[in-house]
Amino acid sequence: MPISYSIDADRGVILEAWQGDVTAADLRRYWQGYLADPRVMETRRTLVDLREARIAFSGAELLDLVCDVVKPALAGRGWTTAIVVARAGAVQFGVSKQYQVFAEAYSRDAIFDDYDAALRWLVVQADDGSGLDPPAGGGGGNVPT
Repeated sequence: MPISYSIDADRGVILEAWQGDVTAADLRRYWQGYLADPRVMETRRTLVDLREARIAFSGAELLDLVCDVVKPALAGRGWTTAIVVARAGAVQFGVSKQYQVFAEAYSRDAIFDDYDAALRWLVVQADDGSGLDPPAGGGGGNVPT
């Protein structure tokens, strides 16, 4: 599986790493297992590291997965996500922005090109469970342009 995760209980965050080619089928299988983990559903704050990933799915496929897999599993609960992309990762950045739009009803997200900055941002986010309050300043730091 090209996507894996661990839970940092001390910081109250999920650390997720994507590596190699990631297809829509990979992401569907991953999200189905991930969202069935009670520890994940309790934590609902994720640092997603895309720096080593090659995205092999379309925006339409991503939207379908958000609507068909994520939203039903969340059942109205919120989420907070810090997404880390490679500086030169135009596809990673574009997919991250698409996810941000598709998930705005349930998630507050920020995109970074610095792992440590993303982790710092995620750790200080209010854990109110809504996932809907926007981050200070509109989101993220070190966002690639």
